[in-house]
Amino acid sequence: MNKNYTAAEIALFLKIAKSEYDVVRLVDPYNRMILDNDKFIPTGEICHDIWGRCERCENCTSVRALQYHRNAYKIEFVKDKVFFIVSRYLEMEGRPLVMELVADATGDFIVNTDQKDEVARFIISHNDMLITDSLTKLYNRRFLDEHFVPSLRCCLPLGTLVNIAILDIDHFKAVNDKYGHLAGDQVLKDVAGFWKLHFDSRENGKENIVIRYGGDEMLILNCGLTGAEFEKKIQRHDQEMRKVCYCERAVHFNFDLSYGIASSEEMAKTWKWEDLFKLADQRLYTAKKNKKLKI
Repeated sequence: MNKNYTAAEIALFLKIAKSEYDVVRLVDPYNRMILDNDKFIPTGEICHDIWGRCERCENCTSVRALQYHRNAYKIEFVKDKVFFIVSRYLEMEGRPLVMELVADATGDFIVNTDQKDEVARFIISHNDMLITDSLTKLYNRRFLDEHFVPSLRCCLPLGTLVNIAILDIDHFKAVNDKYGHLAGDQVLKDVAGFWKLHFDSRENGKENIVIRYGGDEMLILNCGLTGAEFEKKIQRHDQEMRKVCYCERAVHFNFDLSYGIASSEEMAKTWKWEDLFKLADQRLYTAKKNKKLKI
């Protein structure tokens, strides 16, 4: 299926779509920009302003469409209105973009009165399921790839500092082998719950987020602190944490954590997420290696 079009062809698509949808716009979701429908230049508007939010939608269908090169869909509830959104991936002469088609479906959204709350709960639950790890209730890798990493493009021009700590549970396989996978799951939930308690805020420009990256690795992410402030905060909470897991009344054991910490403060002005992550990952490896040498 052809997804690469000329500017003239896209202009025609937009014109036709306007007869069927209430809002038709071209967006660059990674940079959160809306493009003018005639000249295809940035308008200065932020794409999620339409929903009255200062932050990117947690389930941004346009980022998903751009990432996977396919259409994505969602239903958005704003006050007493219901909107149906289609995010269509396309390329304009090689430039990847997304055409957002928004329809006010309030008058046509038919659901039995006694099912309205059930529908709302289903949508909220489904959205949470997409971006949340079911075991630890932390954000998952999908949230990292589709929300947090794309949003970093705004940090560069603003000069916002970004910090990362990669957390790893020492000898996690041995915990599973000795005490069973239920004990391993309990350790993961204990660690996740502790760090989420201290790093869970979405204030604009001062975000604190914990993500389950995979296995026993978690990411602690911060925007706004200096590298020294972030590292000090990690160390303080690490010292405060009670590293004992009580799986069952007769089963309890100690565990420990290792960290790799890095800050965009250490990177070049045009730093990339991959470089920041790699530096933290290298430091995690060094930290774990040094622990083994001490044993």
